[in-house]
Amino acid sequence: MVTPVNTSDRLKQLRELMSSNKYNIGAYVVPSEDAHQSEYVAACDERRPFISGFDGSAGCAVVTTDQASMFTDGRYFLQARQQMDDNWTLMKWGIAGVPSWQEYVTDHLPAGTR
Repeated sequence: MVTPVNTSDRLKQLRELMSSNKYNIGAYVVPSEDAHQSEYVAACDERRPFISGFDGSAGCAVVTTDQASMFTDGRYFLQARQQMDDNWTLMKWGIAGVPSWQEYVTDHLPAGTR
């Protein structure tokens, strides 16, 4: 049995930065890729596994002021559910009615939100 990483403090700290006057953003997107869009990511660039606990090779985390969602495909549904704590909602790419992360951000944030 895999023990999920407790992400409560990490999400709290990220949300504090997001809501600060310096940044004031409504959503923070954390992709699997590094800053260079590399397929193979160095350990020091594994931002998505750090914030979510999910270390599968495909996925995108979206953190808003009140939700944390992980978008991944069918290869990783079980792994993601096992590795993430209750702070996260698993968004199952490829299942009817589940939006892409881009659609999710567009639909869940007010117009003009950064």
